Amino acid sequence: MPLVLFLSGCASAPTRPRVTPPPLPSSGSVAPSPFITTFWCGPPLAEFDDRRAEEIVAAGFTIVGPPCEGGTDPERNRRALDVAARHGLKMWIADTRFNERARTLPDWEQQLAAAVASYRGHPALGGYFVTDEPSARQFDDLALIVSRLREHDPGTPAYINLVADYVSGDLGAPTYRDYVERFVETVRPALLSYDYYPFGATTDRPTFFTNLALVRDAAQRHALPFMLIVLAMPHLVYRNPSEAELSWQVYHALAYGARGISYFAYWTPVQVEFADRLKFRNGLIENGKPTVHYTHAQRLNRAVRAIGQQLESFTSVSVGDSLGEMAARLPIGPIAAIEGGAITAGLFRNDTGELAVLLVNRDYRSAAAIALRLRDGEDRPQLFDVNAGTWTGSNSDQKLRLPPGGAQLLRWPRPFKATTTISSRPFQAGGD
Repeated sequence: MPLVLFLSGCASAPTRPRVTPPPLPSSGSVAPSPFITTFWCGPPLAEFDDRRAEEIVAAGFTIVGPPCEGGTDPERNRRALDVAARHGLKMWIADTRFNERARTLPDWEQQLAAAVASYRGHPALGGYFVTDEPSARQFDDLALIVSRLREHDPGTPAYINLVADYVSGDLGAPTYRDYVERFVETVRPALLSYDYYPFGATTDRPTFFTNLALVRDAAQRHALPFMLIVLAMPHLVYRNPSEAELSWQVYHALAYGARGISYFAYWTPVQVEFADRLKFRNGLIENGKPTVHYTHAQRLNRAVRAIGQQLESFTSVSVGDSLGEMAARLPIGPIAAIEGGAITAGLFRNDTGELAVLLVNRDYRSAAAIALRLRDGEDRPQLFDVNAGTWTGSNSDQKLRLPPGGAQLLRWPRPFKATTTISSRPFQAGGD
């Protein structure tokens, strides 16, 4: 479960001799995939029925994450898959036969094969959940487990989530950058995922953007989609995020090119380890009923999926910052400067040369009235209306209003002028 490692350090797999994983297929070129909206801590399988599935669909989620309590035996997993299928949902299935400790079983390969055979081909199967926040010392074992899952079911991904750069436990690697790189090179995941919770009770964590940039860089170099797990409920040392703070996390992930968002957490976990210290509360669903965070996520997911659909054929090119604080200073693409606020700008391009820019208000407390200054000779962009799902021409003075933590997607529908350089400068910030 995310953040347990904050208390206890990275859990290690049972000690065993170092093994060399068998060769795995190269990631190759990965085309943009449909945008993922999912969550940690799905409803306990005993609670997951048609009504719960309808509730998840209504909130705009596409993948049901495994539960954090209540067990995940094969019979209930298969029943849950049937429920999900009736509502067009996918599920990431947890099963002890292919989790991080699977190799401690004397006949682990046979048990893993049997587990895959019991789920493979189900229309609601979206992936095999293996583990959360592993140490680098587990990567060899995880590589073997993932490779066997891939052999038995090549079309279904194995899912593993990584820690954030602030975790103080033993990473099993010299630096966080090494940790991420070793994971990608050893395990060869289909999706690069990590969690980062930026909002403390009294202050914000300072490395949100450097962590995001590091994961984006690794994902691009290895041609992988990446996903961010965001803070959606108070617990431990983290405050109760406002709707604007939730938007701030999600839209910044999109601006950096994320292809998926996961929320921590959907079903407030109760019967879990360290519950008395973690103090989980105010998840999207608590005591079986939607909270205000459910409504926040519902509104946000509608916009996020609309933007994700528009960017499906686009590739993230670079990230800029109106002030040059959290990313490279503008210009970026057709935009020479942005005046009136601290704005993050994610630049995207498709195969025909069209450009899109996602602008995000870096202030989650106040709205920003901004003015775009375009490069000489550049056309005015079109603006995307997330509610209508349509594009409209922008106003002549290029003024926009972004709500606190809010975003606006822009598009230049004609091929970008060849005389203008597209910046791809990385942002350099202190260390790993």
